[in-house]
Amino acid sequence: MNEPLPAPNILGALWRYRLSSLGIVVGTVLVSVIVALTVGSAGVAEARIVLKAPDSAQALGFEVTSESGFVRYVNQRALFVTSDRTLGTARERLGGQETIKELREAVTASASDNGDSILVRVDIGDAERSTEIANAVVTAYQRESRAEVSAAADRTLKALRNRREQLVADIAESGSGVDSASSRTISELDQRITEIRIASGQFGDGVSFVDKAVTDSSGVITALLRDAVVGFAVGVLLAATVAWARADRNRRVRDAADLARLSDEPLLGEVEALGEGETARLHNLVVPPLGSYRLVSSVLRNTVRGGLVAVTGVSAGDGATTTVLQVAGAAARDGLRVLVVDAAVRTRELSHNVALQNDWYGMAPIATGAATVHASTRVIEVGPGIEFRVIPAGRASEGAPDYFRSSLLRRAMVEARGGYDLVLVDLPPLESAPEVSALVPAADGVVLTVRKERSVAALRRARERIELLGGKIAGYVFTFASQSSQTTAQHNEQQGETPGRVSATTVHRGGQ
Repeated sequence: MNEPLPAPNILGALWRYRLSSLGIVVGTVLVSVIVALTVGSAGVAEARIVLKAPDSAQALGFEVTSESGFVRYVNQRALFVTSDRTLGTARERLGGQETIKELREAVTASASDNGDSILVRVDIGDAERSTEIANAVVTAYQRESRAEVSAAADRTLKALRNRREQLVADIAESGSGVDSASSRTISELDQRITEIRIASGQFGDGVSFVDKAVTDSSGVITALLRDAVVGFAVGVLLAATVAWARADRNRRVRDAADLARLSDEPLLGEVEALGEGETARLHNLVVPPLGSYRLVSSVLRNTVRGGLVAVTGVSAGDGATTTVLQVAGAAARDGLRVLVVDAAVRTRELSHNVALQNDWYGMAPIATGAATVHASTRVIEVGPGIEFRVIPAGRASEGAPDYFRSSLLRRAMVEARGGYDLVLVDLPPLESAPEVSALVPAADGVVLTVRKERSVAALRRARERIELLGGKIAGYVFTFASQSSQTTAQHNEQQGETPGRVSATTVHRGGQ
């Protein structure tokens, strides 16, 4: 079919690359916290100025008659806090270490949420210095505000006095004396002058009280938590994006349906993943084969008519050796004459499973012309009256695979066909053992085992390699699949059928 696989799932991609994704998330959170500590509010100090409400226009020329008017008044005074006049006075008190520009960037003032005070916030990078600057700015504001109120009152008083003096001079110049109207006007002017003196004295600097500057330690913790949460969210998004992009470039065979989309050859069977203890029982040949392998054995006999089957995995660990042993056991129990060949002469995994790893005879000496098929064949009994034969890997000296002769390998496979209903050749992945590539074209069909989550690129390389060698893929066995209730029940049923014997018996005798 060779249909494209669906786009990877984001959660699946995150799980596949969970370690790198976790590293991205942790790294992003750490960067966020470091940035918060470096440029955050660790050096911030805050002071509060609570204002008096001006109830007369005589002192400042501004009269507050409503709540909204008072809010406007507080906002205006907040602007006065950060004016060059106030900051200049604060700079003088501080000794002139910072410029007006630096103070303007570090100092902010705003009306509080309830609108009755001014919050002065200073961030110069150092908590102690920020506190000094905040207190200096508050003191400078009080001083300049008092001077502003005093100057406004003096201007008003001067105008009232000039008006009174002018009125008195006009009365004296007219010579008519002080009438009742003039007397009332002079009295009103004197009363207003007195009121302004009292109001300006009471209003003073317009400050009810001041909360001295303190460092905002709670704000630091809040900022760290906030930045950590933001970093976590950004890290998750970044990790998900990276994981999805990697998963999209490195598509994996997630289930049997994906394998069916990628190939035209049939799926011979799907083998579920088992627990560690259950996996060990698969290599005990006395135990009846798993139900899924019995199905593979039946389908394989109907698919490959010639009888010589090479079994290899896309990569090491895909279950090719287990598949060979399980299918051989199933076929032997069905009454077939079965021969198993261990062509993985480097690892000799199958030979280890049948306790023939130390046998000198086998495929390695056959491939170098030092032994024959007849002399290398061994009998494995898996039950009363049930047996199959094995050609082990054999003992080979270091570098012997370099001297393997393709003609001898092919001749051995031709000889092995005789007298058997099914010949199973356990091949290592061809990319790791090119010396046995001559066995691929000699086989009637090649069974390729594909492990769950195996990359699509690796599967395609394995297929291309088999086709280039002249082999024909008979089908696939999907291994380590998600376990279903049906396959679990089958496995449990087979465990109940296990005989009392715990291992297969190896009978060392040559011939067929």
